[in-house]
Amino acid sequence: MPRIPFIAPALALLFSYGVTLPQITQAQTSSVPMWMNLSSGSGASGFHTLAGLAGDEQLFFAGMERPGYGLSGFWGQGEGLSSLSPGHFSSSVDARLFHPTFSRDIRFSGTALDLYPFQGSQWTVGASQIEAGNAPDRTNWFTQWRSQRWDVQLFQIRHSEGIAAHAFALNLRLPIGGVLASHIAGRDQTGTRLLSWEVNLSHRLKLGFQVRDGRSTRYTEGGYQRWLVSLSGSSGLPPGVHRNQEATERPGMAGTALLAAAAVGVALVASSGSDSADSQLRYTKQHDAARNVINGINPTSVAENREYGGWVYQNADATFSATEPRKGTVDTVNLGSPLEVPGGTTTTASYHTHGASDPRYDSENFSFLDVIMNNNWEVDGYLGTPAGYFKYHHYLTGIITTLGTIAN
Repeated sequence: MPRIPFIAPALALLFSYGVTLPQITQAQTSSVPMWMNLSSGSGASGFHTLAGLAGDEQLFFAGMERPGYGLSGFWGQGEGLSSLSPGHFSSSVDARLFHPTFSRDIRFSGTALDLYPFQGSQWTVGASQIEAGNAPDRTNWFTQWRSQRWDVQLFQIRHSEGIAAHAFALNLRLPIGGVLASHIAGRDQTGTRLLSWEVNLSHRLKLGFQVRDGRSTRYTEGGYQRWLVSLSGSSGLPPGVHRNQEATERPGMAGTALLAAAAVGVALVASSGSDSADSQLRYTKQHDAARNVINGINPTSVAENREYGGWVYQNADATFSATEPRKGTVDTVNLGSPLEVPGGTTTTASYHTHGASDPRYDSENFSFLDVIMNNNWEVDGYLGTPAGYFKYHHYLTGIITTLGTIAN
């Protein structure tokens, strides 16, 4: 981007440009899952058919149950993380720790075997095959041991390169409330953990407390922690329809259907990405991505008295990265097109440096052409100056601020 001689600002009065007001839209919320139980038979025998629906998500489950055992199959499709999966295995925050993209068209199918060795207990073992667009197929082997008071779930996700991740969940139903602990671990010390407690205050009112943390080498910040206190209520539901896991606390195939949904959810969270081919640094804030790349190239820019620049873009997982700096000349750098960013990402800002201090140029400030080009491209702008200042141009408001200092 051009560095303009001091005489040029007088010509800026010849230019005018519009400012676009931001469009405010209502954020979409995930669909509330609904399960329909169409089972026949009575007691421990019969043919069971269940359907889980949540927006575009669909899961169909069918099985035959006999005294002492049961055999079932399931299949379905959707996009991204399924709202049908239990919440401790389907958080988009968790998914971003493991891989850049989880909003993919998916198809899955699987089978499960249930055994009832003791009254009030159930042991389940099964496998699910998950296919997703532009991602390797994977298989999730899972098992569960459950009773009316507790259940334990184990998962192992594999693909063509071996084990991609494993997961564990423990659910205790105690007199003081329900306690849930879960853990998902992937490669490169990536993982997320959850501990929650929920107690019924009345027939339809609950109080909950949740702690969730995670760690990933994909983020320079390292990880995150989240604390949540919730108070929720519920209304009556039609017979044959349940919206959460509580309706399936007793051993049986309804619980197996939710286990199948969990198996799909944990596989999508932990193994949908292509991190082996994606080593670009990611930052949770746009400012941080711009600061990192300018801080690294500005000393070279000052030493050579040459401009460098590039683009800041948003990844599919809502994080931000920057392209490698392009080399320019003493007073300009050709950034190329804002479309020249990795596929599936969106350009949000330009960045460039102004070389060394030069009496011919106003090197410590954005030039008027810098500002005009940002507005034409409808992106923000970042500038690294010879004196080591890190400046930001917000194109929607036209406001220019100094965010701090960088290496020079």
